[in-house]
Amino acid sequence: MLRLFGYILLFCLGNTALAADIPDFSANYLVKLNGIQAGELKRTLETQENGLRKFNSVSQAKGVFSFFKPDVIEETSVWKLVEDRVTPQRYRYQRTGGKKDKFLQMQFNWREKQVSIDDREHPWELDIKTGVLDKLVYQISLMRDLSQGVKQVDYLIADGGRLKTYEIKVLGQETITTPMGQIDTIKLTRHREKPNDRETTLWCAPALNYLPVKLEHVEDEAVFTALLRRLQGIDAEQAFTPLQSAKALEQP
Repeated sequence: MLRLFGYILLFCLGNTALAADIPDFSANYLVKLNGIQAGELKRTLETQENGLRKFNSVSQAKGVFSFFKPDVIEETSVWKLVEDRVTPQRYRYQRTGGKKDKFLQMQFNWREKQVSIDDREHPWELDIKTGVLDKLVYQISLMRDLSQGVKQVDYLIADGGRLKTYEIKVLGQETITTPMGQIDTIKLTRHREKPNDRETTLWCAPALNYLPVKLEHVEDEAVFTALLRRLQGIDAEQAFTPLQSAKALEQP
């Protein structure tokens, strides 16, 4: 379950105009499985003293689900802007607390156009090219791309032993309800070439620098959702309509 959310929240420059900088932030999401509270996800973006930026994601099951899935999954991407392009420097994935721990680290060498991958068992090298992203930081690119009015974008992702293409399409606009209130969003989906029973949908809020405020992933008849419930660093005071006010507006 947590692996899926670490994966789906993972959804995400590149025009001639400069995209707006995204401020440091901390975002907490309520995670549900088929409508039942199942865990929490926390995402943070911070600027380090050396100027590099660190994007971190931690997901963990809560309540009864923690007995079946006690894993804690943490992903970290250290990146910087190069010619206004999000450029990953290091990526790390770590799963602990469950029956089987997992570790993977990627070191990007842009001079040699290679990434060194270490899973503590069989280290290897992968050839890359300009524009390649890691599985976490590409959602930062998505936020920046959406601020440029992009309607469809393909991202080339260094995913383990090969490069994968993520195709992201804008479906339209939608107002959604979160624990913080109602908010206008851009609805997106990840297009997959091969037909299957997996579907990933993402809602990003223009008023919050296009931060994802809702995510949904359907797989094997299970519906995973994540809703933003707390946010620091990005001004949200005017972005949300309080739930009571929203209900009042809906009255005839």
